[in-house]
Amino acid sequence: MTRRFLPAFTLLWVCCSLAPQAVAQDVYLAFGDSVTEGVGDDPSRTEFGYPPRLTELFANAGETITVINAGLGGERTTEGLTRIDTFLADGGDFLILMEGTNDVGGGLSVETIRFNLSEMARKAGEQGFSVILATTIPRVPNARRDPANLETQQLNQEVRNLAGGNQHRLADPFEVFGSTPNVFQDFYDDSNPDDRVGHPNSEGYDLLAQLIFDMLRGIDNVPPVTGPLTPNNGATQVAENAMITVELWDFGEGLDVNTTQLLINGSVVAPVQTGNSFRTTLTFTPPAPLSGVIDLGLRSSDFASPANTVDRVISTFSIRGTQFLAGDLDQDGRVDGADLVIFGRAFGSSRGGGRFVGRADLNDDRTIDGDDLAILASNFGESSL
Repeated sequence: MTRRFLPAFTLLWVCCSLAPQAVAQDVYLAFGDSVTEGVGDDPSRTEFGYPPRLTELFANAGETITVINAGLGGERTTEGLTRIDTFLADGGDFLILMEGTNDVGGGLSVETIRFNLSEMARKAGEQGFSVILATTIPRVPNARRDPANLETQQLNQEVRNLAGGNQHRLADPFEVFGSTPNVFQDFYDDSNPDDRVGHPNSEGYDLLAQLIFDMLRGIDNVPPVTGPLTPNNGATQVAENAMITVELWDFGEGLDVNTTQLLINGSVVAPVQTGNSFRTTLTFTPPAPLSGVIDLGLRSSDFASPANTVDRVISTFSIRGTQFLAGDLDQDGRVDGADLVIFGRAFGSSRGGGRFVGRADLNDDRTIDGDDLAILASNFGESSL
């Protein structure tokens, strides 16, 4: 019998065909500050934060991915703008970028933070990464700066605009955490009394990982959200005939413009709507001069099944000339617990000190003390208007 031998290249092809084929894994770079790093997480865990949980969620869904935790506590975007270069040079497929709360705490302008984030996103795109932007989580009510989340809201509205304007995907922890009942009590770490920013606890990191996972899997659990507002939430001295503008985004199934309503102090008004189901702008010019404190409300829903809905006040601002009761420190038209929190943080401070709040010095003696507290208490529970 004549023996026949296969050519060497044929044998090589057969061997390679029979050998197990390596499956390429998507690599996610999770870049950010201490919330990405995992500060506040359960200390008994071997890996902290949302990145390992995201890996687990994909594994439970039958997919294998690699998530690199590139979080660094205390970092601002000015520092991240340089630090990110090393990680991008190592390569990857997706960048999840969530940073900016330390910039807010340090008084950096929203415009500067947005620019830094956009530059990081641009660098990642040039390195072949698909960019996923994430809003920051709300700051705790006793935060040293921006406890009412006014600046943080403006930052996250700009993050949404940055994502939508550049066709990046968006994860929205600010919306999800902010609309979760008892979020500060149940989903934030309370083990560090000196934490004046706010970090998730173990349950909070579960929530954070789940909302990012849902977004990546195309599960729409987020209602229409606001981009920049005019006037800004918390604005004072607003002109009585100022035009009101609300930008709306929906990063899921699209918003239903037919269900979208704008309200002023609880009454539905008729704004001009322009745009589409992904981005809509509402513009309203008051037919008569406004006065006092204005609550701007929004009602809307999307095309998800079941629909995600929003029905709440999205901005409170005051018209020029509005007179406030002594003690109405947040100028929302009422002296209440929110004002007491502001007062408590400033109590004992003197003019020129870091904690001093001019509006809390109710007798204008350059010191916030018991005399000022007595004035606030005399108006507690009263309305300014």
